[in-house]
Amino acid sequence: MPPLSEATRPLMWNVSHAWVMYLLFAAAVAVCAWGVFRRVRSWRRGREEGERYSDWGKRLKILLGETLLQNRVRRNIFPGLMHGLIFYSFLVLFVTTLVVMVQVDGNILFGLDLEIFKGGVYVFFSVASEIAGLLILAGLGMAAWRRYVQKPATLPVVREDGLVLLLLAALVVTGYLLEGARIGANEDPWKELSFVGWGLSRLFAGMAEETARGAHASLWWLHTVLVMGWIALIPYTKFFHMLALPTNAFFSRLGARGELRRQDIEKLMESADSEEIRIGIQKPEELGWKRRLDLDACVSCGRCDEVCPAYLADPDYFSPRQLIARMKTQLDEADAAGADEGEKADIVGGAFDEEFIWHCRTCGACVEVCPAMIEHVDTLVELRRNEVLIQGRIPEEAGRAMRLFETGGNPFGPHSERTDWIERSGLRVVKPGESVDVLYWIGCCVTFDPQKHRIAEDLCRILERCGVDYGVLGADERCCGDPARILGQEMVFQQAAREQIALLGQRSFRTLLTGCPHCYNVFKNEYPQFGASYNVVHHTEFIRGLIESGGIRPGGGAEGKMVYHDPCYLGRYQGIYEAPRSVLRALTGAESAEMKNRREKSLCCGAGGGHYFMDLKRGERINNLRVQQARAVGADTIVTGCAYCLHMLQDSLKLLNCDESMRIVDIASLTAERLDDAGK
Repeated sequence: MPPLSEATRPLMWNVSHAWVMYLLFAAAVAVCAWGVFRRVRSWRRGREEGERYSDWGKRLKILLGETLLQNRVRRNIFPGLMHGLIFYSFLVLFVTTLVVMVQVDGNILFGLDLEIFKGGVYVFFSVASEIAGLLILAGLGMAAWRRYVQKPATLPVVREDGLVLLLLAALVVTGYLLEGARIGANEDPWKELSFVGWGLSRLFAGMAEETARGAHASLWWLHTVLVMGWIALIPYTKFFHMLALPTNAFFSRLGARGELRRQDIEKLMESADSEEIRIGIQKPEELGWKRRLDLDACVSCGRCDEVCPAYLADPDYFSPRQLIARMKTQLDEADAAGADEGEKADIVGGAFDEEFIWHCRTCGACVEVCPAMIEHVDTLVELRRNEVLIQGRIPEEAGRAMRLFETGGNPFGPHSERTDWIERSGLRVVKPGESVDVLYWIGCCVTFDPQKHRIAEDLCRILERCGVDYGVLGADERCCGDPARILGQEMVFQQAAREQIALLGQRSFRTLLTGCPHCYNVFKNEYPQFGASYNVVHHTEFIRGLIESGGIRPGGGAEGKMVYHDPCYLGRYQGIYEAPRSVLRALTGAESAEMKNRREKSLCCGAGGGHYFMDLKRGERINNLRVQQARAVGADTIVTGCAYCLHMLQDSLKLLNCDESMRIVDIASLTAERLDDAGK
């Protein structure tokens, strides 16, 4: 073999009428550009959506992480490996083609005398391309195996998928055959570098020179047509995710996940005629540009369905994948029909029936795993807002809770129940004008259920033992508004937010402490929309701080097997995973067991999305699924940091007849149980 420093191969060998290639390329780019233009035009028709243009440095970091590093894609081992093999290998082939293109086009179109594809560059890209092609075929084989052999229920199989796989395979195979035909018709001193093509060159051995050249020319044009066809098809097939997904990642939410878009309802009602008022989303053309981009970025991979509690409970009805897919179909039809036709179809009642949107638990599991970074929950809540405030439709039980909220300041019951219990408990009430270090926000779920009063009483006992200067709002505490916001009753939420902000503003405090993840999210992420900002701390974090500072020394050791259930609005929404586990380690002296779905993969208790206040009676109970996971690891105690979760899982223990062998307890109560009498 001659020196590798001289290694190269003839480019555009045996190719006549090169101008046809440029013509095909121009046509392919034009068809592709038209398709991209149509998609971008559709996005631009959408209304503006919040802050999507700030902090480009952070956005570029997200873009690189989700595209180049495949952060979310590789969380699932098999599909992550499959996609990685295809993605990174095609990236190698793309760079190789780019190098060849610079040399060929520079020499042909501009009369240059470039020799880039030579020596070390040629050696590297030749070997890398051979390996990349094999890895692509391996990845395509894995994709075919997953779709047509494993057939996971969450991965729909459509004819387009098979055609996409065949086209990609054809690009690689024809490239190898083309290389083999070239080597077979020439004496290539560096043929071993193209080892796959070298092996295939035996297929062309013994051919007459004219026949070999004809075979090579035919393969060259076939490969060229396939490449140009692939370019042209990008915006019309799933290949478009190569453009839409990075764009969606770049414009993804930078703020807290729990911060929903605010519409100033009062201002809207005052400034618009009744026929012009638009709240939430009713029709496809009302979708914002980011919502439209979400729809185009989806590749129907089914990862959202795999983790969706509503889907797991009833896979034949609700599906976050279908939420996006059906809306995309309707939007495409509306865009094609024009505004006059598109305005006739509502999303709810058109893309899916009226009940569909009420099955979501807003747990955020779909958003957590989506490799396209689609914001399912935000879109769904916008649909609910329109249903409730414009269409006047809401499930009966949820509607009853909202009426209670409007008349009594909470969705649970008479406000007097809150006052009576707090007076009996003897808790210090912080009155207007008074100050306190820690203001404890008890929350409605604890207040209005006598069985949960223990959570607040135990937490207060801990605070008193540690000498914490704390107090509660007493009768002035009303619902923070979370149930109303998540159920689409935005008007009630905004009124509640303003009232509570005013009441909180009448007291002076350093820390706003709560044991409710939903209240935590509202205070930390939603109230800043109304000009309020607090140092909000969840009781799991506060207890951990007391333990680490030596304020309390829990006594006792491990008693039985404990598992911790991550509440959705504490874990996925706030990223608080370690604080409760740290407390459990301190309480038991050992690591707690973990369920199948834990931390960011935690399974919702079933109460989210307003389902604490309604039972739509479809499929299996989600809380039963969660308790079964705890039983599977042999747990006899489920610990949590959310009163809603505690209620749902306690119900499930009774339904599954295991309430005598298992118990569910809040982490504050567990801490109080283990307090050492001398622990200060």
